[in-house]
Amino acid sequence: MKKSLLYLFLIGLVLGCSKDADNPDQPEQDFTVILDVDQDHSFGRHTVSASAFLSNQNGDILVSGELHSGQTTILTANVDPSLFYDLTYVIHDNNEDLNESTYRLVTFSAVQQGSYTLGPTEELENSYDEIFLNFANTGYPCEIVASNSGRGTFGPQNGGYLNWQSNLVDSPTSNFYMALKSPNDLFGRYIWLEDVAEGSSFNLDYMALPQIQDSLRIDIPDNENIGFQLCGMVGSSQNQHPLAYGNLVNGASTLFVAVPQDIFNQYVLELQYRNGNDTNFFTSKTSAIPSVVQPSELNILVNDPSPQNFKMQLEGDGILYNVIFGNANASGTLFVFHSIYGQAASEVTFSKENLRLNIQQQYPDLSQMETVLAERASISSYSELNGYNDILNYLISREDYGGSNMNGSIEVLTKEF
Repeated sequence: MKKSLLYLFLIGLVLGCSKDADNPDQPEQDFTVILDVDQDHSFGRHTVSASAFLSNQNGDILVSGELHSGQTTILTANVDPSLFYDLTYVIHDNNEDLNESTYRLVTFSAVQQGSYTLGPTEELENSYDEIFLNFANTGYPCEIVASNSGRGTFGPQNGGYLNWQSNLVDSPTSNFYMALKSPNDLFGRYIWLEDVAEGSSFNLDYMALPQIQDSLRIDIPDNENIGFQLCGMVGSSQNQHPLAYGNLVNGASTLFVAVPQDIFNQYVLELQYRNGNDTNFFTSKTSAIPSVVQPSELNILVNDPSPQNFKMQLEGDGILYNVIFGNANASGTLFVFHSIYGQAASEVTFSKENLRLNIQQQYPDLSQMETVLAERASISSYSELNGYNDILNYLISREDYGGSNMNGSIEVLTKEF
C-alpha cells in the first residue's frame, strides 16, 4: 500500500512538472515602488492629504498608501512581470480663504519598480535681507536691468540714488550680480561681487561701476507674445544669476541682451512664446549665448479628446507626452485635474478613465465628478537625455528637469483645447 501511494505521488509529480513545462507563462512576481519622502518635502501650502496608487493597465488599483513628509511608503503587488504598471499621486488641497477644494491626480505610465526620493522642497525667499546696496549718482529715475528679486527706493538726491535690498542666490555666502541703467547712459553698468556674506552692506558710486559695452542679438521664432530670461553661471557652480528678462506682450522676432564679458562661462536661456492655442517652451544651457533659436519641429494633432479613448498624433523628436483633463462642479468650489505622463510615439492612444473613477471612489467629495474634459496636451524633447525612464525619475521625485541640472536644450509644445 505504501509503495502504491508513493507511485501515485511520483506520477502526480511528473505530470505536474510536465504541465509546468508546457506553460510558457512566467509566474507572478513582486513589483515594488518605494517612495522616500524627505522631512522637508512640501506637497503644497493648502495640502490636506497626499496618497500614491499602483495600478494595472485596466485601471484596477493594486495597492495604495498615504504620503507623509519624513516617512517612507512602500507599494508592493504580486503581478505579471511582462506587463506595465502605473503610479498615480493624488494631492488634495483645500483653500479655505477661497472656499476651493482641489484634487490633483498625476499618473506616470509604465513606471519601473525601485526607490524614488522626494527631496526637500526649495522655498522662494522674499525677505530681501541678505544684501544691501546703496547707490549714488544714478541719475533719476534709475532702471533695474537685472537682479535677483528685491525691493528698493529711488530719488533724485545725490545725482540720483537707489537703495536696494535683495537675497543672495545661495547661503550663507554667494556671488552677486546686478545691472542697472541711468537715464544718462546709453548702456547700463553692473556690479559683480564674490563671496558675499549674508547681511553685507555696500555703498557704491554708480559712475564708478564698469559699463556694459554693447548688446547681443538673439533671433527667435515667430510669436504673438513672448517672455524670456537669461541667466549666467560661473565656474562649476550651479547658481544662476539673472542677466536679462522681459515680457513682450506684442511679440518680437529679435531679443537684445546686454551682458558683461569675462565673468560667466555658461548661460541658461529660457523662452516661452505663444501662437494661437500653442505655447512653446525652450530652455538651453550652453557655453555661449545662442544667436539663433530655431523654430520647433514639435507638433500635436488630437484625433479624439475623450478620456475614454484619447488619441493623438505627435510630430518631432519627442520623448515625453503629458495630457491634462479637468472639470469643476457647478458652484466652482470643487476642482479635479488628471495629468497623465507617458512615452511619446508617433501615435498615442490611451484610456485612464477607469483608473480615475476607481481612485475617485476613495474620495467621497468626488462622487459628483462623473466626467472630465481634455484641457491641454504637451510633447517634450530633450537634446541630451534619451530615456523616458530617466525623465520619469525626475517627475516621480517631483523635480523639474531643467536649468542647472540639464545639458543641451529642452523643448516643450503645449496645445490648449
